[in-house]
Amino acid sequence: MRKILVLTLLLSASLTPVRTAPAAEARSAEHGLDVGDGQVLYDIPYNPKQVREIAFVAPTAKHPFYEIVIPLGDWTEGESAAVQKVRVNGVESDSFYVFVDGFSHVQSGWITQKSKSAKNAVLVTRSLWHNGETVTIYVEISAAGAAQNIKKSFTATAPAAGGGPEGWRRYQSLVLSEHAGLARDNEPVEFSLTVRAEDCADLERELRVFAVDSASRKLTPLAVQTFNAKQFAGTPPGTSNANYLQHPSRSLEGVFLANVPARGAKVHLFVYDNPAAPAPEPVTADLTVVGPPLVATVENQFYTVRLDPKCGQIASFELKGRKGKPVPRLSNSLTYAVHWNPDSFSDNGKWGHTFAWNPPEHTAVSARGPLLFRVTNRGRMPDDTPQVYASVSYSFYAHTPYVKVTTITEARDALNASAIRNGEIVLDSHLVDHFVWKEKSGELHTARTVHGPNWQDEWATRVDHDVPWLAMTNEREDYGIGEIIQSSLAFNPARGEATTHRPAFYLYYHHFWRQPVTYFTRGWVYPFSDYQRGPILPVDAGSTYVEKMAFLPFNLHRGGKRYEEIEAASTALRQPLVQRWGR
Repeated sequence: MRKILVLTLLLSASLTPVRTAPAAEARSAEHGLDVGDGQVLYDIPYNPKQVREIAFVAPTAKHPFYEIVIPLGDWTEGESAAVQKVRVNGVESDSFYVFVDGFSHVQSGWITQKSKSAKNAVLVTRSLWHNGETVTIYVEISAAGAAQNIKKSFTATAPAAGGGPEGWRRYQSLVLSEHAGLARDNEPVEFSLTVRAEDCADLERELRVFAVDSASRKLTPLAVQTFNAKQFAGTPPGTSNANYLQHPSRSLEGVFLANVPARGAKVHLFVYDNPAAPAPEPVTADLTVVGPPLVATVENQFYTVRLDPKCGQIASFELKGRKGKPVPRLSNSLTYAVHWNPDSFSDNGKWGHTFAWNPPEHTAVSARGPLLFRVTNRGRMPDDTPQVYASVSYSFYAHTPYVKVTTITEARDALNASAIRNGEIVLDSHLVDHFVWKEKSGELHTARTVHGPNWQDEWATRVDHDVPWLAMTNEREDYGIGEIIQSSLAFNPARGEATTHRPAFYLYYHHFWRQPVTYFTRGWVYPFSDYQRGPILPVDAGSTYVEKMAFLPFNLHRGGKRYEEIEAASTALRQPLVQRWGR
């Protein structure tokens, strides 16, 4: 009887419906007016059916454009009519479209097709205008039966506020939005810009960047560093493609520091086409770089970093800001490289580490300026695993507490591997007393770096290879050094997936070494991971292992904000400002 009762209860429990939280409903991203022709709703600050006079539009986060809206009136001059050219104060527009009675034909210059007339035509040109200036707009319209384009002109006075900077005639706009609830102060924002060659004689000299305050309609100039300027000469000799996509162009990359409030958004304006523009004012920032790239000392308000003179790896961190109780130099006395790898260990029983480059085969500095210093070392893995190639890139920013790091490890030839690793920071053991990490669930975990009851001189524990962050800390002296993981992946272009074996971070303390060290490392292929060494694992040629991360020396705090600094940096790096270009 007791067995029947238990079974009945179990069956009853198993048949009880499970209550689940209701699924979140998808929210439409469309806002604004129906402008027809199957287009999404168009979020514009005016009603194209009710434009009675020329209007000037300044950029906002919802509509990040400078525009001039011109009522053309009713069209009565023939079928197949389309706007062909628009010039604003002599500057030809490269972005314009037409509304006909409030509707737009795929945002083109089309006015009529078979009809000879159209009601309430409105032209919109995305042209930069300036405060209080007299604006003259010339429009050329083609129509069936017209021997030449029909020309019209319009004149108006721009508003006294909200316009672009005087002297610059073209623009592109960028909206930066903050979605994580963390106010961004001096967050580095990198960008690329390309313009038609005929629109700008010298993009590096002419470019200026402004933050736009949509409420006050004021512009704040921002310091910008440009690099990697290039030119496209146009279609190759012997070709005749006149399409605008093949126009000669100028391009560059750059970086600026953005300030955006939590859950807020801000428009940033990029202006060019000013032949009279002087060279930009020198940028004043806290980033300094002294010495050649392999032995450089890099400094800002948060840290001093020294690069190793032989291999170019980060040799040490010095955390600033504690005059009364300075943090000791964070490094190790074994290799003098706090950043130890990528590395690999093969069937010959020997290691190859990037800290052993002397020097790397190639060193490239892609940016060395007041806001960004970026150096990349690459080449064959030194010492005893020549099948492997590696690349290590560091990005140091002004007014920024972390250093971005990207490494790539590639088995160009098949490798019989005991280990392929990356993501390693190594310290002298006396500098730290705990490992700390954040699980993907959001939980914080710690483990002491002292040896356990069995005195095992090995790894303390394993952690997922893609946790948000992990660190080594000195809980008594209130400092630490951490690694923030933006992404980690393994792939093989020949077979899809790279060879992996027990991928994880391994947290180590080697107290019995002649120079005791404590460290963590990410193993991608790691049968070597225990005293009970696993057998060799053949790794396919083409297996590639990539990590994007940041190193952060930081202070520990009291009152429930122990790891506040690395938490904030992790949020900023893993949820960066969202970029949406206007044009």
